[in-house]
Amino acid sequence: MFPEGQYLAVTSRLALDAGGQTAMFLLRNRLFAEHAGIVPTLVSFDDQVDQERIRATLRAEGKVTEQTQFRNLHESLSTENFPATQEKLSVPGRDYHRPDGSVYLRKSPDGVFLAGPDQRITHRFDSVRALRGWWLSRQFDPGQRVFIISDSRFAVRSLVPLKQNPQVRLIHVVHNIHVTAPYQRDSPIQPSHEPVLEAIPELDALVTLTRRQGEDIAARFATANNLRVIPNPIDGGPTAEPGDRRPLLRFVVLGRLEPQKQIADAVRAFALVVAEEPGARLEIYGEGSQRAELEEQIRAAGLEKSVELRGYDPAAKEELHTATALLLTSRFEGYPLVVLEAMRRGCPVIAYDIAYGPREQVRDGGFLLEPGDTAGLAERMLRLIREPGLVEQLSRAAREQAAEHTVEQYLRQWQALLHHVA
Repeated sequence: MFPEGQYLAVTSRLALDAGGQTAMFLLRNRLFAEHAGIVPTLVSFDDQVDQERIRATLRAEGKVTEQTQFRNLHESLSTENFPATQEKLSVPGRDYHRPDGSVYLRKSPDGVFLAGPDQRITHRFDSVRALRGWWLSRQFDPGQRVFIISDSRFAVRSLVPLKQNPQVRLIHVVHNIHVTAPYQRDSPIQPSHEPVLEAIPELDALVTLTRRQGEDIAARFATANNLRVIPNPIDGGPTAEPGDRRPLLRFVVLGRLEPQKQIADAVRAFALVVAEEPGARLEIYGEGSQRAELEEQIRAAGLEKSVELRGYDPAAKEELHTATALLLTSRFEGYPLVVLEAMRRGCPVIAYDIAYGPREQVRDGGFLLEPGDTAGLAERMLRLIREPGLVEQLSRAAREQAAEHTVEQYLRQWQALLHHVA
């Protein structure tokens, strides 16, 4: 049993096309609802106007339960009816409007202002951070212990002051690497992670997805005695083995077409594969800012018949059932869900040995390579094409590894942590 209380799950923004962090945020809260008997309220701060459409889609896709509650800062403030002062909203700034055209929120260099429909000021704050903290405190159920689980490094500074309330327990989950290039233990801290790491003494717990990242943080922050490691789970466990042998000429990439993912490396390596095995195919699922660059790279290399950009497909992970291997060429990760999805389906993984995740995940279910080793990437693909027995061996090992990432273990770890901080 999880400890009794109100559970608020905080993210900056809920989006239908977001990546692994949002997927894991939704999965964790769904698992809490389905298996632990608690239904967290999902809290977001973004100003998207189509909140109801997003929620309806998430419910239709089974990513949240029917009982899941949502709270959004802008949606809430636009419908509130606060007592107004006599002061008119007159300072210039960036405005946020109600459906009737009246301003409910104005951000200006002089502060952040809330206004009623008559445009008289109801509240003023020194910063957006202060507004967020004040608004979130209004969501607390009186008399209950409040467990805030934050997945947004951008929200932490708004949440820490809430610890002044003795009923509040604050946990933050780190989803990605906390340092910049060259991504070593002593590399410079990512500016976006500074608020999280500075807040360590104020947190009840800081959760990392790998022991290695936890140790790297602890080595640099003497106050980090509240770290916990809870790896992402595989929802549903390993899938049944398909009846036919796994194809030997079909490789896939699943990921956003963004610089972090370095998908150009996969294309570069695949050109070496096609030179020796013209029948090989690479399918890339995802969208992003580098699509045009990748299209040009594919055209310039004469790979139009060998490499296909398939775009974003919410069902793309099912392609892992019939792929020879998944390629992961990222600069950095946290604990990539796509690797877990591959292992669940018995799909071998060829990945760069980066911080963090692949080293802890892949083990006997694939190959790890030095980052940037495109020749090695090509050599491993050619080896799989030519050694069907090796593909089957790695596939079995991947399924065995997947069996270690159970929902039951994941929930036990969260239960223990929540009781510890309660």
